Amino acid sequence: MTQISQSLVNRNISIIDPVSGQTHRTSIRLEEIEWEALRDICTRENMSINDFCCKADSDERRREHSRTSRIRSAILDHYRSQSGKLDS
Repeated sequence: MTQISQSLVNRNISIIDPVSGQTHRTSIRLEEIEWEALRDICTRENMSINDFCCKADSDERRREHSRTSRIRSAILDHYRSQSGKLDS
């Protein structure tokens, strides 16, 4: 039986707890294309992946249920906002 490779990749990131202000490690699972997009955004914006994830996780406008969903949505929002700038 051929094993199907999974495109979901689990990685550890550091998140700042909004209540205590302390940093802790957590894991998130994204598709490889989402990790690539995240790296691209962070390179262009001169920020770390941890900083991007902290920003997405603590954004009060985000209503997604899970941390991973908030990060995925922040990636999409970034590209949507960049697309809007190109259309102008």
